[in-house]
Amino acid sequence: MANERFYGQVALVTGAAGGIGKSAALALGTAGAKLSLIDRDAENLRRTATELEGQGVAVIATEVDIGRAAPVDAAVAATVARFGQIDLLAHCAGVAPKGPILEVDDHAWLDVIDTNLNGTFYLVRAVGRVMKARGQGGAMVLIASDRGLLGARYNPAYASSKGGVIAFMRSAAQEFGPLGITVNAINPGLTNTQMTQKTHTPEMWEKKKADDPLGQLSEPEDIAEIILFLAGPGRKFMTGQLVTTRMRLG
Repeated sequence: MANERFYGQVALVTGAAGGIGKSAALALGTAGAKLSLIDRDAENLRRTATELEGQGVAVIATEVDIGRAAPVDAAVAATVARFGQIDLLAHCAGVAPKGPILEVDDHAWLDVIDTNLNGTFYLVRAVGRVMKARGQGGAMVLIASDRGLLGARYNPAYASSKGGVIAFMRSAAQEFGPLGITVNAINPGLTNTQMTQKTHTPEMWEKKKADDPLGQLSEPEDIAEIILFLAGPGRKFMTGQLVTTRMRLG
């Protein structure tokens, strides 16, 4: 391993089948953490787990729909049964289908809210109970979005869900602080993942780059590094914070 900053710690990583979640899992594994990976994409989740196992990382992978409480509770229980503890939550799972308000049907709206907002609640509640019972603190890092602050044209469910994640993060930070558990979130900006690639043409990508304050887009590995900072010793006196890489308007 390149380093062992998280040696002896157990990290639960959601959305680990790809994108930011997979990059976070690989970075945490390289840094010595034992990993419990969850995603509803079973095939690509297994690929991530196999890659980590090939590097000597202790890992379990569970197909989970985080929009339902019972599977989340079961996955958390399985993690504790295997590793005995959970020190870190890196919650990266999310969905972002687009559609104008007048054309979004109930199923599409509820799937986004269930996955992005309710799923965050289920995970933080389940992991928080484990951390509280153990009594040694912990760290939770959630993926939010600047759309949760500014809204999103043709993506109302996503913006609403991420706005809820931001408010929930700040609420959880206040409750969990006395327990030694930090809760922070990241607004990653437009990041080069499979999910965002599906919604942008090459021309749109180039325009986004030109409009970006830094003239470039994030890679999942870049956001993973921020997750590791917020989950590591540097976050000891940092909680309830929304780390925004850069904010685009409109």
